[in-house]
Amino acid sequence: MLNSRYAAGASMNIDHNAPKPGVFARVPLELPTPMMTLRHRGWSLGLPAQCVAPSVSRPLIIAVGGGKGGVGKSLIAANLAARLARLGLNVAALDLDCGGANLHTYFGMSSVPASLGDWLVAGKADLPGVLTPTSVPGLAIASSQRDEAWTISDSLSSDGFGRLWSGITSLGDIGYQVVILDLGAGTSRHTIDLFCCAHAGVITALPEPTSVENAYLFMRACLMRTLRHAAHRLGRMEEGEAILTALNQEIPGSPGRSYTEKLRYLFQANPGTVGPMASALSGRLLGIVINQTRSQADIDIGKAMEMAAQRYFGFSAAYLGYLNYDETAWKSLRNKRLLLIDFPQSIIVRRLSDATNNLLRHCGVSITGSGVGSSGLIRGAMPVVAP
Repeated sequence: MLNSRYAAGASMNIDHNAPKPGVFARVPLELPTPMMTLRHRGWSLGLPAQCVAPSVSRPLIIAVGGGKGGVGKSLIAANLAARLARLGLNVAALDLDCGGANLHTYFGMSSVPASLGDWLVAGKADLPGVLTPTSVPGLAIASSQRDEAWTISDSLSSDGFGRLWSGITSLGDIGYQVVILDLGAGTSRHTIDLFCCAHAGVITALPEPTSVENAYLFMRACLMRTLRHAAHRLGRMEEGEAILTALNQEIPGSPGRSYTEKLRYLFQANPGTVGPMASALSGRLLGIVINQTRSQADIDIGKAMEMAAQRYFGFSAAYLGYLNYDETAWKSLRNKRLLLIDFPQSIIVRRLSDATNNLLRHCGVSITGSGVGSSGLIRGAMPVVAP
């Protein structure tokens, strides 16, 4: 359960007449937001087969990933989680970078008393039992540090992945409102599937050709996995595989070569399958953050990637913001302190706050002077085809 010291804060989707979700919750909370409700069917269709689709979208799940290592995923995940907690939300951050876990370092911890492997591999606890409170009120983390058994096994079994998912969704039952997934680098099956599990996935990239290229490869992997998951849930695997094969080839008669244009063309012949599969893409937000920018040209890369994610791949995508190159980033890590705490007045912290606010807005959450609340629907990327 959440520590009772997390007892005050701002509000999100508050119904003051509703019963509180628990004595340890800082605010009564109503999830999903209208935006999450609108996307729920498509989001559910894109979940991996091992995941039981919940009837409602809660807690809000945010994954931070990218195709390349060293692009600042943990930096963003740690400070994003801290920013959300300081807005008054109860947040759990999970470090799922097996073999390279370092999220705990950002919170001044040299080690954690229990790890995700203790739960998933050794069966010694449950997910709440391996969460460690941090110095930020309302924020706890779970790490895969010290998980040699998990690393050696190379991947979770289907049963283990399903238990991980059940643990993540059950955190909403004990008062957590947001769960952050800090993923490892690359496009391994479990990494992509965890990214597909999120209501909002944030891709982090550097303004360098190799990093941008790997980010596009990550998007392509997410596209294929999401469509495959949707076909499986529809019970149309044979049709789905034929569609995926067609997407990877030139289609005679198709007006273009992008995945978006190919899906629109295939929709004409098979709307009953292509439509719901495509709705899985628009049912989740793909956010983009460019780290270590030094020029306007670096900043503009994010907008170009947003357009590619929308027009070429067919995602509901948004350029959330950029982080300028700043030595305070490595200084804070050397001090084992969060940027938000160590250098609260720095420009990079303002950029992090802007990116967080944009992410919340695209999830249907608004931030005002009086706190955090549900916002109306915003105009975002249109679905590839009608669901």
